[in-house]
Amino acid sequence: MQNNKDTLTMFMEALDAIKEYADVKGSPITKEDIEQHFKGLTLDEQQLNMIYNYIADVKTPDSDTIFEQEEEEVITLSLQDYEKDKKYIHMYMKDLENIESLSDTTRAFLLINIVEDNDMQSLKILSESMLHKIVEWIEPYRNKGVLSSDLIQEANLAMMGYMSEKRFLNHYDWKEQIKEGLTDDLLSVLNKIEEEIKQEIEAALLMMIDEQSSSNKMAGKVLYKVNFVNDWAFRLKEELGRNPTVEEIAKKTGISVDNVREAINLTADNMEFIDKK
Repeated sequence: MQNNKDTLTMFMEALDAIKEYADVKGSPITKEDIEQHFKGLTLDEQQLNMIYNYIADVKTPDSDTIFEQEEEEVITLSLQDYEKDKKYIHMYMKDLENIESLSDTTRAFLLINIVEDNDMQSLKILSESMLHKIVEWIEPYRNKGVLSSDLIQEANLAMMGYMSEKRFLNHYDWKEQIKEGLTDDLLSVLNKIEEEIKQEIEAALLMMIDEQSSSNKMAGKVLYKVNFVNDWAFRLKEELGRNPTVEEIAKKTGISVDNVREAINLTADNMEFIDKK
């Protein structure tokens, strides 16, 4: 770039313009963006690096991958949702007051009835006693984008599935300890059963949160794509004095025509600033 006053002025004006453009665009600028703003100026590698640093050290993806960037997780639960969560937890604990609270020793001895006599009533009582622990087990997974009511339901299903299938009997040594009927052994087995149930619940909750997060991210990408195209359609309408075409939006933003059309299709006829012909 020549060292003269006019060229320096052009460079600084272009630098300010692309900074403003990057802020409005809300996504990494492309190589085409830089070429457009610095048209008529020859830039070397050092000057290009300075431009990138100036606009917050962003990387420049290819034009057609502009929508492939990682989106921040979309939080879909409001403060009101979490207030409802607290009320739900309170109601859940209130309902559990109708279930008799048993000592660990009493619960452990129920295992003998289950193993020796296949006593379904003892299995039911032991299973219900686990419900008191669900709130404690889901606590680390609350406020992560999934309502507590859903977490509790998923945890209860995982626990009841484990207990109804009596999966603890898959452990031969546990079964033998139960048959021996010694208190310490029974309590040890009960603790191991609860730990295994807790692990199954944690796996189920992590999967639920991950699925919800993936769904939120996808929704965020869709919303981002639609808003980006719609915002630029409005800007071009102001600039051109008419509705811009799909091709004009694609050229101005540096994204593909297919991406512009996809954004339009996601909102049916809601994009009023675009000439869709």
